[in-house]
Amino acid sequence: MKKRYWLIIPAVVIAFILFQAFFGGWPSMVPPKDHFDVIAHRGVHVNWVEGSYDLGTGCEATHIVEPTHGYIENTIESIGAAFDMGATIVEIDIRQTADDRLAIFHDYALECRTDGEGLIRDHTVEYLQTLDIGYGYTADGGQTYPFRGEGVGLMPTLEEVLSTYPDRRFWIDHKDGDLESAALFVEVVKGLPADQQARITYWGPEDIYDFVHAEVPAVTRLIANRPLTKRCFFPYMLSFGLGGFPDECSGEGLGMPFAYRRLGWGWPYRFLRTVDRNDLRFYVLADTVDQAAAVGDLPVDGIITEYIEVVGPSIRESQSADQD
Repeated sequence: MKKRYWLIIPAVVIAFILFQAFFGGWPSMVPPKDHFDVIAHRGVHVNWVEGSYDLGTGCEATHIVEPTHGYIENTIESIGAAFDMGATIVEIDIRQTADDRLAIFHDYALECRTDGEGLIRDHTVEYLQTLDIGYGYTADGGQTYPFRGEGVGLMPTLEEVLSTYPDRRFWIDHKDGDLESAALFVEVVKGLPADQQARITYWGPEDIYDFVHAEVPAVTRLIANRPLTKRCFFPYMLSFGLGGFPDECSGEGLGMPFAYRRLGWGWPYRFLRTVDRNDLRFYVLADTVDQAAAVGDLPVDGIITEYIEVVGPSIRESQSADQD
């Protein structure tokens, strides 16, 4: 009899784990969403071969994939093109300059992407806007530079972006992540109308976000940063989905790469029911038409994509078909 119990208990545990992992429930478990955001990372931009660049410098431009368009990331033109292609939110990077402005640029140093040298923080906007920000991009080890000469003067400031697109929504990646540059960000945003302030969300260190949000309450987080995301997911994962998410995660947004979506116990509907009951938002990182289609009909809050030029039009077409 005892031997039988020793067999039954593991079988029950295994059956429970398999149920939690693979039984996804049904659509009626989750209230439908009245919105679906498409978030374009850096606007329309050229991607890089993952893992091929120097992790020490983070230089991506020297290992890009073959370009299929003429847009350079974090520019006025690429941001506008992303919105035209279906983005509802565009993510942009900010860095402090020597004259206490905020430039829209990803890297801390200029050598990788541009024909300049040194740190963004050590140069004025006037100088930075003389540079060719497409100078360093190559897909063939330096044999050709398809954007060289095309990016002269295209590094914008945060003020220029926000004044060009006052009615659009932005997700600001605070690359410096310090209080000094956060104060500059607050100064810029405080000068905006209240409705425009509410269209701006923040990504950065938790203590700096607390400062920004206290100064400009309309600015919130779109998605929790990595430490907070871990604090939200780990207790949920360790409880096999039974414990829900911690209270500190209420009201936050969580993001997950498409390939990892099934780590959510009971994906999709039972997992998304837990998300909804814990007052969370959930976004999936999707970079292909098939990936976007796989989550487009689910009650998620949206997708984040590196390929808005591919994903955006397909989502728009699908939404148009649904309306017809």
